[in-house]
Amino acid sequence: RDALRQMVRQLLTELGTLGDVTGRFNDKVNAYGQAIEAADSLESLAEAVREMQGESRAVQELVAGARQRLSAEHARALALESRVLGLEAELRRLSDEVSTDALTQVANRRGLAQAFEQEAASVLREQSLDGTGSAPLAIGLIDIDNFKKLNDSLGHAAGDLALQSLATRVKEWLRPVDHIARFGGEEFVLLLPGTPVAEAQQVMTRLQRRVSASLFMHEGQEVFVTFSAGVTAWRAGETVDTALARADEGLYEAKRSGKNRTCVA
Repeated sequence: RDALRQMVRQLLTELGTLGDVTGRFNDKVNAYGQAIEAADSLESLAEAVREMQGESRAVQELVAGARQRLSAEHARALALESRVLGLEAELRRLSDEVSTDALTQVANRRGLAQAFEQEAASVLREQSLDGTGSAPLAIGLIDIDNFKKLNDSLGHAAGDLALQSLATRVKEWLRPVDHIARFGGEEFVLLLPGTPVAEAQQVMTRLQRRVSASLFMHEGQEVFVTFSAGVTAWRAGETVDTALARADEGLYEAKRSGKNRTCVA
């Protein structure tokens, strides 16, 4: 960007210089016109014409040189602009990678923090506008059931496939405004904007039914996955970690109650 700014300044200087030269040339043309009108002999007339032609050629050469330099600077500006756009695209890609879990291609903890900050701010903004406090944000914490047993019996490759399968399917079944993030290990977090906690429990239950009714293949073997979940309503002013600690209590209760179910905390 600094290079582009420097280039623009150089172009403006070039154009300013060219304007000064052409302005002086116009003044000289007027003077030559007066000299031609006042010429009292053929020799003095020819001399005035020769001087005007010489001045004209000099200005033409100057203009041609300036045109070449401007053309070169324009090409350089286009190249720099293309490079800047490429660098910006690369930065966006790297930023996405930093906030995306490499295995499941959903948000990681960093991506979760960004999404939570955005949704919490939206809730507070809506609550301040309508004055009713009716802008709920439900947070769900889900954990794949018997994940260690799956890893031990079928290997880590099967465990990775289970994580990928769950993340992909849940993401497909959620609304575009919802968020899913891998929280670590076999745990995922869901942010459900505009969703009361009772409705969030129903959403989780529907997801559990869909997941348990589907399967994925590992080395020719059908593998079924279920998950348990805890859901809670975010309370204004609390951090995502505080809300997740409460959701974890619901998750613990779901595991204790037999797994593949959702409990509210």
